[in-house]
Amino acid sequence: MARPPLDMGTHGAISVKIHPRRAGVYLAHTRFRDFDGVTRQIKRVGPTKTAAMTALQDDLQNRMGSPAQPLRPTDTVERAALMWLAKLDAQVAEGTRAATTADTYRQRLHSVVLPAMGQWRLREVTVGRLDAFFASLAPAHGAQSRKTARTVVSQILRLAVKHEALRDNPVRHLDPIEGGSKPARALTAQERRNFLAWMAGESQDREEARAQASARRRDLPDIVTFMLGTGVRIGEALAIRPCDLDLEGVPVAEGDKLRAVPIVAITGNIVRHRGKGLHRHSGKTASSLRIVPLPQFVVEMLKRRTFFGAETPVFPAAGRDGGLNWKDPNNMSTYIRDARQAAGMEWPVTSHTFRKTAATIWHDSGVLTDRQKADLTGHAKISTLTDIYVARGELHPAGAAVMDAAWLDR
Repeated sequence: MARPPLDMGTHGAISVKIHPRRAGVYLAHTRFRDFDGVTRQIKRVGPTKTAAMTALQDDLQNRMGSPAQPLRPTDTVERAALMWLAKLDAQVAEGTRAATTADTYRQRLHSVVLPAMGQWRLREVTVGRLDAFFASLAPAHGAQSRKTARTVVSQILRLAVKHEALRDNPVRHLDPIEGGSKPARALTAQERRNFLAWMAGESQDREEARAQASARRRDLPDIVTFMLGTGVRIGEALAIRPCDLDLEGVPVAEGDKLRAVPIVAITGNIVRHRGKGLHRHSGKTASSLRIVPLPQFVVEMLKRRTFFGAETPVFPAAGRDGGLNWKDPNNMSTYIRDARQAAGMEWPVTSHTFRKTAATIWHDSGVLTDRQKADLTGHAKISTLTDIYVARGELHPAGAAVMDAAWLDR
């Protein structure tokens, strides 16, 4: 009767004997069925039986730990997580997953998930244990952080289900994590006026004057003005280059006449992520690629600025080598917080507040359709710049007119 085949990733009985051709050496050997389905003889030697056995077992362990080995119920969550990370990195390399998203997932995995449940066996991951784990996070982690951690755990266990190490993903049966979303808060006309006037002012108080000078040195007045007038994200504002601007305007038909409309092309985003540091990439999402008409107050601000080359930042930071670099969105968020606190604004104004303010102005005007507002903020699907200019005609000059009217009424 034929010997039954080994399961993939397993070995047969181990034998140890004196080496037939080497005096004083022991030979340990066994059969191992590899992950290509081929059964091979694995041999290792040592000066003693124990040493030969240990060498063989170490080699078998390495073979069984191959990334190609399917997950089993006895494997740890940590091993499943490492396989999931390898898949995530491959998605980033292929461009199907944003590197910043992968960095966020990796951070939550190593700081929140693995310390608590990395050594659980997959078969030990039950609905009850997961429910207790996420409940334990509540005192130290906000709702959004817990939601991200839950996404990470769900994707890891989804991989385990694909490998048939789990019958079902227990995360599916957990109660949703409530909270995390706050009502949108935009600046009022008076708040916009006060904040910009404060940054431009010269207080008699020494500390306040120092904070005002710091805000100007960090380019906050112009960056805030740009964001209020265009509704762009902070990373998008910092990614603007002179070559993305047309301050003289592109021709837009209005009845039988053409009118020049100044524009900015939103073609990139400044981000910082593991392994690359600070860099400019092609946008947060596919819909981020868009054209935004510039209101006159933004055009006037930009014309007062000095540009240092078509591909250089409009809002540059000084590089360590004396050249120009991109500003860091994280640093700018800190600067905005410092400025609003020094200006006496008690509620948490952030860079996203300026984006919400622009969206609120467009919405309250009643002039723009929902589709036009989505185009302006980058929430609609836009395939190419050609679509914006030609096929879909999604340059909405009314957006700039609405902004100018709000600015004059501020």
